[in-house]
Amino acid sequence: MDAPREVAATGNQRVVQKERDNTKKQSMSRRMMAADDQSDINDMADAFIKKFRNQLKIQREESFKRFQEMLARGV
Repeated sequence: MDAPREVAATGNQRVVQKERDNTKKQSMSRRMMAADDQSDINDMADAFIKKFRNQLKIQREESFKRFQEMLARGV
């Protein structure tokens, strides 16, 4: 009686070990995907910051141009 139970327990342990291995693989896969997503997010943030700074530069230039025109008019 003890021998079949031992085999069954060993079989169950193998199933549990396979489930743990699958969970570890899924966890690693999620981490890799998160790392990819993180780099995508960083790229998007960098593009946003670059665009924002360019818009500020254009606004400063336009403001300075209007200021110079105002001084040229004498007002």
